[in-house]
Amino acid sequence: MRILRLVLVSFFILFVVVTAIGLLFPATVKVSRATNISAPYDTVYKYLNDVKYWKLWMDGADSSTIVFLSAKTAGVGTVVKIGSGGEVTLTRSTSDSIFSNWKSGEGNIQQSVFTIMKDATGNVTTAQWSFEQQLGWYPWERFGSMANDKILGPIMEQSLDKLKRVLEKK
Repeated sequence: MRILRLVLVSFFILFVVVTAIGLLFPATVKVSRATNISAPYDTVYKYLNDVKYWKLWMDGADSSTIVFLSAKTAGVGTVVKIGSGGEVTLTRSTSDSIFSNWKSGEGNIQQSVFTIMKDATGNVTTAQWSFEQQLGWYPWERFGSMANDKILGPIMEQSLDKLKRVLEKK
């Protein structure tokens, strides 16, 4: 009985310590990448706002994996299923930003923003892509979020580099 009590108390203390350490991590995780593209602002905006163009530059979004769940292909209200379970909804558009929610097959939601900026000459457009995720208090979520930059970052960089190559060929 003493050993069982010792084991239970030890597990409880370990859980409290791990949870306390996890709470020291931020509750919001943001991954962001950007690239400069020698293309007109309107063209860059079109390729980011219209999901039918994503297959030309976004990793994992080729035409066989995108299924449109809405009648629209561009702008607010566009809903697509990408891959085996992810769903993307374009939620808001402004003159320089496109906001969307990315829902994983497990139900986790991340907010994504494409921000487009043009330089003073109008010859170069900067496209910034960011993902933001709100985390719960669970220690495994907080510790797991440390890998977000390592997982999402390279995919975002490759996709933005491909967007740059596609648009600079035009």
